[in-house]
Amino acid sequence: MTDTTFDEARRCPICEAPGVDESQRQGPHGSKIHVIRCKTTRCRWYDTVYLVQVNPDGSVAKPDTDRQKFFPKIPDKTDAINESMQRLYDQTRSGGETR
Repeated sequence: MTDTTFDEARRCPICEAPGVDESQRQGPHGSKIHVIRCKTTRCRWYDTVYLVQVNPDGSVAKPDTDRQKFFPKIPDKTDAINESMQRLYDQTRSGGETR
């Protein structure tokens, strides 16, 4: 469910208590970025900052969770490393020369 009003959007994602609006910054396309901090001492996110973007018409921007990642997936080299380590172990056990 997407928050539609600022009062709903400023609630902490963990404890759902209203956060404190500490500052505002100018955002893209005339929007405002609100810096919100959770002040509930029993919350895991106590004193953690989160951001809420408010559009020029007063609506809260939907979170962008479907965007592409800008970094490549790190290749899994576990098998190659294990093979190299096994070769090194076999060479040292047999008395062979290691290069």
